[in-house]
Amino acid sequence: MFSQEDDLLFQSYFCFILLIELQRHLFLESDFFKDMSFGAPWIKTELAKLPLENQGSALIALYVMLVVPKELIWDKYPEDQDALSDFLRAHTQNTRTTYGTDQPRVNFLRHIRNAVSHARVAFRPHDVIIFRDRNPHTGEEFETELPLAHLGEFLHRLQEIHLRYIRELQSSQ
Repeated sequence: MFSQEDDLLFQSYFCFILLIELQRHLFLESDFFKDMSFGAPWIKTELAKLPLENQGSALIALYVMLVVPKELIWDKYPEDQDALSDFLRAHTQNTRTTYGTDQPRVNFLRHIRNAVSHARVAFRPHDVIIFRDRNPHTGEEFETELPLAHLGEFLHRLQEIHLRYIRELQSSQ
């Protein structure tokens, strides 16, 4: 029996994977989709215009694979945290931080997770995703940019950790 936290992790991840599979199987071009009626028809029209790689799906993916599993996964895989931090350190640009705790080393994962958690994410189309973290109590701020060319690899690395955790849970059941 899985814990409620594990069920939440599975279900949110599986819902995201469903979106990927629907896109991969051209669901929006299917007769089933064409025959669907929506409570708000304009949503159907807008959905048909969106590619899978859009700002909304990127934010969902980051939320599902970075925010939701924080308490369940990250403490189990410190070596993966280090590898992700090294990846972010190598590929982010224009990083600015006033956080005292970022000395001598910026905690990219914490700041990016906080930025996603609080929807402080912006996109420069075809260029970068910008993450902003701010502590309203201290006024400390963080900002960094991840080129969109590296977002897919970052998500893939997060997904690998997710899949390992899922496999380990399934094998222990």
